[in-house]
Amino acid sequence: MLFAGTIADVDWLSALFGPAAYFAWRRTFTHSVIGTVAVIILSAFFVRYLGKKLQPESLPFVLLPLAIAALLHVVLDCLQSEGVALFSPFTPKRYAADCLPTVDLGIIALLLGGILIPELLRLVTSEIGVKDRRPRGRNGALIALVLIAAYIGLRVLLHAGSVASLDPHSYKAESARRVAAFPDTLSPFKWHGIVETQSFLCQALVPAGFGKSFDPESAVCLHKPEPSPELDAAQKTDVAREYLQVMPFPRAIVARTQDGYEIVILSMRDEAEQEISDRVAARIDLDPRFGVSNEEFVWRKEVRVR
Repeated sequence: MLFAGTIADVDWLSALFGPAAYFAWRRTFTHSVIGTVAVIILSAFFVRYLGKKLQPESLPFVLLPLAIAALLHVVLDCLQSEGVALFSPFTPKRYAADCLPTVDLGIIALLLGGILIPELLRLVTSEIGVKDRRPRGRNGALIALVLIAAYIGLRVLLHAGSVASLDPHSYKAESARRVAAFPDTLSPFKWHGIVETQSFLCQALVPAGFGKSFDPESAVCLHKPEPSPELDAAQKTDVAREYLQVMPFPRAIVARTQDGYEIVILSMRDEAEQEISDRVAARIDLDPRFGVSNEEFVWRKEVRVR
């Protein structure tokens, strides 16, 4: 189950080969429907190889927990904001519910509690020399799973409320065209909102929960770049098209250089979540006549935002 539930994240290793490889492989094939089926089959062969005494008729009963572990990995990743390319390699579209952060301290705390608290109680209540015949850790695991499911349900409800809070307001006298709310690592009652209007991309901190109200005047709005030949040329490049296909709320930064123009496209989602250490941006260099001299994926942390 540990193997089946974690092996999909082997795509992290693509970061060793640069941002382009990471963008192409992270949460794509190994997290897809086909990749998940492959993980389940590989896990089953792994168990069959190690379980020398495992009878063939017992394999279906072993296969069920392996399948659940592999599927839960993908489901939880779909609940996050980075998204999962479920139908890779046929389409790059990513599915993201934006309800869970990449690292959720609440879930980690519940998992640790489900392991450690029963062990502490066992040390206190067990008699010396008496062997407990009950399955060790079962009750703690069940309680932890129930609490985690309830916690995720709470985050789903709070996320829906946060999105609803962003939609009906105007920002810089413009109505919202598209809104989203992204999770905070520390608190389920704090969400990072993004609003797109005709002229602006706005960021705002959205409080969630009973009795909380959102103030649209607290939003920080950035002007979208004006249409220009250099921006049009950059958007037609392969790197820009690939990036714009999957990244939510893209923001283009256009700068004049000695050799022409530099256009950087990044995701406002990364800015809102303040997660830039392992995120990717697109950079396109143009000559004075708007010809493409360089196009590449770069690490977001290497981009200086003006």
